[in-house]
Amino acid sequence: MVSDSEKIRRILVAIDASTQSLAALEIAAQLAADLGAELAGLYVEDINLIRLAALPAVLEIGGASARSRRLDEHRMSRQLRSQAARAAQAMAEVAGRSKVRWSFTVARGSIETELLQAATETDLLILGRAGWSGKRKLGSTARKLIAAGPKRTLVIERGEWRFPTLMTVYDGSDLSQRALDTAIDIGGYLAIGIVADDEEHAKKLQREVAAKLKLMGLEARYRWLVRANTRELADMLHTQDKCILILPAGSPLLEGKSLPEALEQLKCPVLLIQ
Repeated sequence: MVSDSEKIRRILVAIDASTQSLAALEIAAQLAADLGAELAGLYVEDINLIRLAALPAVLEIGGASARSRRLDEHRMSRQLRSQAARAAQAMAEVAGRSKVRWSFTVARGSIETELLQAATETDLLILGRAGWSGKRKLGSTARKLIAAGPKRTLVIERGEWRFPTLMTVYDGSDLSQRALDTAIDIGGYLAIGIVADDEEHAKKLQREVAAKLKLMGLEARYRWLVRANTRELADMLHTQDKCILILPAGSPLLEGKSLPEALEQLKCPVLLIQ
């Protein structure tokens, strides 16, 4: 059985009205509906932007016109309030459509600090891979949050949750046990990557997982990752039609890479366990 401490009861989603964050909101609402969890949305008025706008010699460049004009603190505050209003409207529409319990909060401060503080009161933080830049690379906010280590963070790129496969990697460590428990809690078709130094060790680890799943009436498909690395994991994921990877921090597959570095190689949604 999955312990109560590992069950997902409250999901936090960071919303800034960008395409990436709205995709994260859609997934958060779908997951909250599947799990019967509460959905909490947070919009942060970036205090650093407001301070920057207050400086006398700072200009902004129009994206379409390429014209420059002086940044204005009051105009910046109005823009942030307008963004927050759009985020609140999106939250109400998506949560209402999904029929989940929800709340929405606007905070002013450092984006990373406010999200990390809010994450301490939730079981899962969901982020878009990138913010307003829209690039496929991991955004600066996501990088900082992942490095700070919330216990569970789902990093996504597109707004589709109904993935056929939940894949987790298991090496016998406490974090890989938590990753497995998270996969079981979410539910769905399970694929387990057994991370081991040799085939005998892989057999032992597979027996451990199979025995646990059997007690719950569950089955999984197994793949051995013997002396594998992040690139081999990425290649394996590429062969999957659609999947979400549940990845424990400190996995031998990372080969000493930081989690942000590893995520650059993994192009599917990744749920990090820390």
